[in-house]
Amino acid sequence: MKILHIHPSMAGGGIEAMICGLVNEMAKVHDVTLCTIFEPKKDDVFEKKLSSSVHRISLGKKIPGFSIKEIFDIYRCIRNGHYDVVHIHGFFYYYALAVFLLHKRVKFVYTIHSDAAKENSIWDKRFIKIKKYAFQKAYIHPVTISKESKRSFTAYYGLDSTLIYNGIPEYIAQKNPSKLIEYRITDKTKVFLHPGRISEPKNQVVLVKAFDRLIKEGNDVVLLIAGSKQDLQIWSEIEPYLTERIVYLGERSDVRDLLAESDAFCLPSIWEGMPVTLLEALSVGCIPICSPVGGIPEVINSGKNGFLSSDSSEDEYYKVLKSFISCTDIEIKDMKQKCLEAFNKFRISEVAEKYIEVYKSKV
Repeated sequence: MKILHIHPSMAGGGIEAMICGLVNEMAKVHDVTLCTIFEPKKDDVFEKKLSSSVHRISLGKKIPGFSIKEIFDIYRCIRNGHYDVVHIHGFFYYYALAVFLLHKRVKFVYTIHSDAAKENSIWDKRFIKIKKYAFQKAYIHPVTISKESKRSFTAYYGLDSTLIYNGIPEYIAQKNPSKLIEYRITDKTKVFLHPGRISEPKNQVVLVKAFDRLIKEGNDVVLLIAGSKQDLQIWSEIEPYLTERIVYLGERSDVRDLLAESDAFCLPSIWEGMPVTLLEALSVGCIPICSPVGGIPEVINSGKNGFLSSDSSEDEYYKVLKSFISCTDIEIKDMKQKCLEAFNKFRISEVAEKYIEVYKSKV
């Protein structure tokens, strides 16, 4: 089967991590091409992690913002490539022309990686009528990534979707010296890791305020933040809280290695789909401390394989952090084991098989 995946770029992020794992897995059996709309950059995290079996093309876009040129470039790329399946990951407006002109020749699959309403970009909102029409006429097959994502799709579009949970490859331990030893201030310091772009949905302002309270109370904790500065306004609110105990690491390509050495994973998001970083945490036995949004409650059984706050507010997230800190060593050991067990249904090999079944049902 000849498969094309398209996404704006392979910079660091949960969607990019998911796409990277998916195309690498599919390329073991099928003819898989990954097309990025933007020209690849040297620091694109997942560009470097693509298998040599994955064919690579790029449209070479350099300047952010809407341009009708890419709509025609994508149409020509799909038309000339003679693909059986084109897998879209958001940003429908880029593909609108191709979908309407080529849906009889090519099977389009669209993964909704978040809440169905909130995943729409500014330009997607302007194209929303034709996007809804494309779904209604079955020009595109929609895939959602959690029960909540599926519910939101039905509520927003009035249609059903195929539910396939996100997945990632199994973790291969790196034989490197400790990456976190310099951040452990004492031998009892608990290190918390938050990997995520500095952006509104990740709720980092609440995160640093909650940790600031813990630190002022004398708790021996350190928060590490790893991600690009996507929203500079939010960054300006976070920056004053940075100390030796709240540290910004920048964008990292070794998030799972960092998670493997951390005591807990933090994600107080306002909204989510099915966070890949959560699955990465489970895969290495790093205990997640999250807000109850998107597909997160479908993964975390609070008090068993992680902790869920009551909501995304500072007070509630502070409380759940305190609950983790009060756990005994025995409770922590048991919880880590349950994290590893929970990861079993999120292996990328199983996820890829489910997508191939969807492709075949449409071919």
